[in-house]
Amino acid sequence: MRRYRFVIALLALTGSAAFALSAELEISPRPAPDNVSVHKGPPNCSRWTDGCASCSRDDKDEQPVCSNTGIACQPRAVACLNPAAPVKK
Repeated sequence: MRRYRFVIALLALTGSAAFALSAELEISPRPAPDNVSVHKGPPNCSRWTDGCASCSRDDKDEQPVCSNTGIACQPRAVACLNPAAPVKK
């Protein structure tokens, strides 16, 4: 019986020491994703989709208008459906 108490006390001490050490770890911030957000859209594209939401804009300086995403939709990479018209001078 004494041996079990010793083992339990030893486990409690090592567990609390590990918890104290893990509390001091520094967590680095997440890096920004490399892919394009569906709500910003790829540059020089007037219409795009990620398979869930479809977005469009008339001018590159305007805010895009996007559809709602379904609850069970699994988005894919953003794909340009219609390239923007070249600017006429």
